[in-house]
Amino acid sequence: MLLIIHNIKNSRMGVIMKIFEVEISLPMQNESSNTKSFETGDINQIQAAFYNINWRRIFLTQIQLQNTETSFAVVDTETQQYLHIQLNTQSTKADPVFQIDSNIQLVIENKEFLGFITRKKKYDVVYKNLNQNQVSEQLGLFLNGQIESMTDQYKQLVHKKMLQEQRLV
Repeated sequence: MLLIIHNIKNSRMGVIMKIFEVEISLPMQNESSNTKSFETGDINQIQAAFYNINWRRIFLTQIQLQNTETSFAVVDTETQQYLHIQLNTQSTKADPVFQIDSNIQLVIENKEFLGFITRKKKYDVVYKNLNQNQVSEQLGLFLNGQIESMTDQYKQLVHKKMLQEQRLV
């Protein structure tokens, strides 16, 4: 009942806004982790939750504590697409570094054997070694339903990687 009322409140001219499930897991000094979950259709609330985390402090805390994980997960309840953002403690950089896992799929065609054969390969949108601004951009695209922009950016990244691999061979 509450969810239906929430959708009616957040609808604009009969269009129901998306509802997201958010789960934030942060390490704590005195506990193994602190997990917070909520459901909302307010994109600004989700982005504020991401920005309000002191990632640098969490990064240092996570290095000190072993067997802890820091993550920020968002699931679109309608499509079941998700972004799972994790803090990478294995990074040697001074600033926090993130990785993004998702179930957002795309198909990329690769021409092989001098262009005579075309193969299609499925990819999930997965990023490693992103800074906080890059993660914020991907989160914003996801929350605003701009999945096509996300997959286009990822296609460009995969294409660049393929070109680099061909140069090395």
